[in-house]
Amino acid sequence: MIITDMVHIDHAKGSRNIMFPSKKSSSALLRALAKVASWTMLSRILGFVRDILLARLLGAGPLADAFFVALKLPNFFRRLFAEGTLTVALVPVLAEERKKSEADAHAYLNALAGLLLLALLLFTLAGMIFMPWLLLLFAPGFHGEADRWQASLHLARWMFPYLACISLAAMSWAVLNSYRKFSVAAASPALLNIALIFAAIVLAPQMDNPAEALAIGVILGGVLQLAIQFPALKRIGWIPSPTWRPRSPAIWQTLLLFGPAVLSIAAVQINILVGTILATLQPVGAVSYLYYADRLVQLPLGVFGIAMGTALLPALSDHMANRRFSEARRELGQGLAWLTWIILPAVVGLLLLAEPIVRTLFEHGLFTANDAHATAMTLQAYTVGLMAFCWARVLSTACYAEKDAKAPMRYAIVSMIANIVLALLLMEPLGYVGLALATSLASWLNVVLLWRRFTCTQQCGIFDRDNIAHILRAFLASLGMAAFLLALYQWWAFPEQQKLWQCLWLSCAIIGGGATFFALSKILAIVQKKS
Repeated sequence: MIITDMVHIDHAKGSRNIMFPSKKSSSALLRALAKVASWTMLSRILGFVRDILLARLLGAGPLADAFFVALKLPNFFRRLFAEGTLTVALVPVLAEERKKSEADAHAYLNALAGLLLLALLLFTLAGMIFMPWLLLLFAPGFHGEADRWQASLHLARWMFPYLACISLAAMSWAVLNSYRKFSVAAASPALLNIALIFAAIVLAPQMDNPAEALAIGVILGGVLQLAIQFPALKRIGWIPSPTWRPRSPAIWQTLLLFGPAVLSIAAVQINILVGTILATLQPVGAVSYLYYADRLVQLPLGVFGIAMGTALLPALSDHMANRRFSEARRELGQGLAWLTWIILPAVVGLLLLAEPIVRTLFEHGLFTANDAHATAMTLQAYTVGLMAFCWARVLSTACYAEKDAKAPMRYAIVSMIANIVLALLLMEPLGYVGLALATSLASWLNVVLLWRRFTCTQQCGIFDRDNIAHILRAFLASLGMAAFLLALYQWWAFPEQQKLWQCLWLSCAIIGGGATFFALSKILAIVQKKS
């Protein structure tokens, strides 16, 4: 297990060695995080450009609701079967196969590619045929409205093949990450955003229905994301050649991890699905408010939370495969401490700047001031769970590195049930904001359960004194950042109309708040060293 004795026995030398934190290992983790985070940041920035164009083209009305529900279908199954699930099932097994030889590793990957390719072809075909039933599950509130129902059905069939392209690309990302090649995998999502920006600017003006142009952009983005993988895979020595070996022991080991991981991630995706289903029962625009708010909270989550999990999984899997348990524990503690230091100011910023951010980015064209206010409230509700979203990702990653997929599965199912109950309770008094808040509270329950798994059943905790001090400094610096932002509101009110002045105000708030946080963090670190 990751959280074990701090003592490691070197059997080869017959000696007893104490594992102390390594600056070299820490810097390697931060370099990997920086690489993934920088490319993810580029993708998220392009994503904001894309969302600004979507808001201008579609607004937050019936056509926007139809497009976002249709897009959610392939994305739901992508997250369920591909990105997270396939990665956590593939990386630990590939680490074991690479200990034997690269030839064994390549044979395993070719067998997995053959199985995945067949499964995707069959599933994509079935999804397109049975799309009305899928749509009835995802958007029951649309069934009684002919316009939204027909538009959603048409767009969903256009975009569903995106699932096959992105799932094959996701396998490539997992392989590249295992070889500590993070750049191509982290940069690939930017191609989808580029394709959608192209569709919004070039194709949409040429078509009667702008949503159809965006659907073409989704398919184009999937093809580009898959195509860019092949040169990178060739550089690590693997040229994909799918084979049919479903009885391979490594394939069976992958499937044994894949099953519980699917159920675990299914619980997370069902939380999202429940929110979408209940949002379709809300007034027009609720689906769009949840979409835009989720996109904003995904920036820090994707840039840092998912990036940290991506950087940690190969390292932890390698430590576990070679029985370096205390090294794995130390890297997990460092990863969580750094992640907390980064995410805390993001939480403060999103809570206090929600409406200025939404109004500055999205209040254009068909997206009104009322839409901006509704989206900002939803964003604040999601932000309550931002730290939980990030911690859950990293703690689950640590479980998967140990080849324990059952614990995250159990906890995710518990949090899913809690989310459904909370959503039903909060929907009546808070509407769509209650749906977002339910997701946040359920995520905190998931984190509590994961944390207990690592601390209550082990003899030592995740954090050492340095980690705790690091987190405490971040908390105090975040309080100072909050004081700066509240003072800014008092001294200079957010401009109501002029877009240029809104951009200037928001830039001052972000730069000033960030500078305050970093300055206080530095001062607190110096004070701690002197004491």
